[in-house]
Amino acid sequence: MTTLTGDQKMMLEAVRKFMLKEIAPHSLEMDETQVFKLELKQKFRELGLYSAIVPIKYGGMGLDLTSFCLVIEEISKVDAAIGVIIQDHGTGLRPILLCDDEDLKKDIFSRVAKDGISIGFAITEPQAGSDTASITTRAVRNGENYTLSGRKTFITNAGISDYYVVFALTDQQARHRGMSAFLVHGDSPGLEIGKQENKLGLRASPTADLILEDVVVPEKYRIGEENKGFLLLMKTLDASRPTIAAQGLGIAEAALEYAIRYAGERAQFGKPIIDFQGLEFLIADMATQIEAARALLYKATRLYDEGFENVTPYSAMTKLFCTDVAMRVTTDAVQILGGYGCMKDHPVERMMRDAKVTQIYEGTNQIQLIVIGRSIKRKGYPLHSGAEI
Repeated sequence: MTTLTGDQKMMLEAVRKFMLKEIAPHSLEMDETQVFKLELKQKFRELGLYSAIVPIKYGGMGLDLTSFCLVIEEISKVDAAIGVIIQDHGTGLRPILLCDDEDLKKDIFSRVAKDGISIGFAITEPQAGSDTASITTRAVRNGENYTLSGRKTFITNAGISDYYVVFALTDQQARHRGMSAFLVHGDSPGLEIGKQENKLGLRASPTADLILEDVVVPEKYRIGEENKGFLLLMKTLDASRPTIAAQGLGIAEAALEYAIRYAGERAQFGKPIIDFQGLEFLIADMATQIEAARALLYKATRLYDEGFENVTPYSAMTKLFCTDVAMRVTTDAVQILGGYGCMKDHPVERMMRDAKVTQIYEGTNQIQLIVIGRSIKRKGYPLHSGAEI
């Protein structure tokens, strides 16, 4: 069990009030129009959401992974699209946090904390989804600059981010061993944002292609060492996958809470439908799945925050389990509401649509199974000692 500190409680209360006041009244509109209200970016800055994981010495909140996941969970209870906007920004910051370039950290983190600049994350390509090692975007060195060319697809926050972390090949022949990471300004000449995708869920969060045609990036904006980008990516995913799990957990919790309220008010055959054993069992199962998901998620984040060496399978497990729970619980919530569950007057319809992609991005859940299975083959099972439970 994760016992919240006083600071965490105050932080979550501030996030909850913000979401209910500033986001909830607009969620349905943004979902239907698929238009993110850009004025909300300033409100994110004011609340400190953009600087959540920026270390305190650079002016940020310095949240560990556990605290950041608590924030994403709380946001996603109200609107998962806003949850992924903040989550993806955190993923964009993570490679900078993990690298050893102090000058880059001072430059970017101070501007995130002071000015609220936002960072997108670009790895996926049309022919390189689960197989990230097959990216073809290239970066050619020219003196103190790199020239980047290629196409990234399904990029979250495309068009509303100030910078993008772009992974490209600096050694074409070495494939993933020749991958490097770069920080590309959103207004760079040669960088074009493709058409916004018309999505099933998370519709308030813009998703589009990034097209790079001879985009010049100064060497100082290479993140980490040249040709070490793949390792940086894997370390980033260890931290980012639990944040997707937190998004899924928040969606599931909100769906269950709404379904319980509805079942207590909806009467059939002369009594509230929650009194029927069939629904009691369904709700009991939903609640059990959520509690199991929460336990796994915050075990994984605690291991990460404590520097546990073999954290990769735990990150994969929590992303796999929590997002599967989100899909199952939201589907069951729609079932509890019956025909009304399919109507946009009730939010469980949106929650079910939002939940689906959590099983897909940041590595499909089938990829998570591969990651977990390979870890067990290499390390054996159990993956921890008794001292780490």
